[in-house]
Amino acid sequence: MYNMQEFIEYVLSFYGAGGLYDINASVDEVKKAIRIRLLNDDLPFDGDTVDRELVRDIILDEIRA
Repeated sequence: MYNMQEFIEYVLSFYGAGGLYDINASVDEVKKAIRIRLLNDDLPFDGDTVDRELVRDIILDEIRA
C-alpha cells in the first residue's frame, strides 16, 4: 500500500529541483497531476514507477502545455 505523501516525495526525488531527471516540478504541480491521474479509473493507482511516470507526463503534457 502506498502513502500519498511518500509518493509525492518519490516523484519529486525524480522530477523536482535537483532530482534524478530534474524538470523542476513543484509540489503543487505534482499534487495537481496526481489528482488528474486518479481520474483514470481504467488503471489502478499503485504509487509505483508507472504512476510516477504518468504523473510526469501529465505535468509536461497537460499542466505545462
